[in-house]
Amino acid sequence: MKWKQCFIRQLRVLRLNRYSLTDSCDTMSEQDNKPKQRRNVGDKMKDLYNTYVRNEEMAEHETSKTEQSASDTTEQEVAMAENVADDTVARLTKERDELREQLVRQVAELDNYRRRSLKEKEELREYANQHLLLKMLPIIDDLHAALEVATKSTHDAAGFQKGVEMIYHKAVKIFEDAGVRVIEDSIGQPFNVEVHEALAQLPSEMPEGHVSQLVQRGYYLRDKVLRHAKVITSAGS
Repeated sequence: MKWKQCFIRQLRVLRLNRYSLTDSCDTMSEQDNKPKQRRNVGDKMKDLYNTYVRNEEMAEHETSKTEQSASDTTEQEVAMAENVADDTVARLTKERDELREQLVRQVAELDNYRRRSLKEKEELREYANQHLLLKMLPIIDDLHAALEVATKSTHDAAGFQKGVEMIYHKAVKIFEDAGVRVIEDSIGQPFNVEVHEALAQLPSEMPEGHVSQLVQRGYYLRDKVLRHAKVITSAGS
C-alpha cells in the first residue's frame, strides 16, 4: 500500500515537471523538444513502474513468509499445548487411579477392623469371667469333696465344719483378689439408698429409718456397688 502511494506521488511529480519543461521552452521548436521530453518522462515512468512491481513482489514475498512463519508458529504452539494437555491428563488419570486404589484399600482395612472389633467384643462378653471362673473351680472341687466326706461320716461334725470354713475363706480370698468386698454390717445405721435395699419396715427398738435387720449382704466391685444389701428398716417402737 505504501509503494502504491509513493508511485502515485512520483507520477504527479513527473507530470508537473513535464508541464514546467513545456512552458519554459522559448527558442526550440515544439516538434523537436516534445519527443525528447516524452522519452525522458516515459523512461522515468517505466523505471518507477518496474520499481513498484519489484517492491510489490518483495512485499508479497515478505507477507507470505510472515504468514507461513506465523502458521508454523501457531502449529507448533498448538502441538505443544496438545502435548502438555496429554501429559496433564495422563498425570491426573494416574493420580486418580492411585487415590481410588488407596480408598479401596482403606475401606477394606476399615471393614476388617470393624469385623475384628465385633469379634473381640463378642469373645470378651462370652469369656470375660473366664479367669474368675477358673479360680472358682477349686471351690467346687472342695465342696464336692466335703459332701462326700459328710455322707460317709456322720459323727465328725467338727471336722466337717472346719472343712466348710476353709472352703469359705478360700472363696472370699478369690473374690477379694478380683476386687469384690462385702458391704460392712449396716445394722443400727441409717438407711442409705445408695447401698441398701429395703424389703420391709417393722417396729423395733431402733430409731425409725434405721436398719434393724440384715437379710442378705451386699458387695462392692471396687468402688461400685455390685449388689445392694437387703435389709429391714425400723418403724420405731
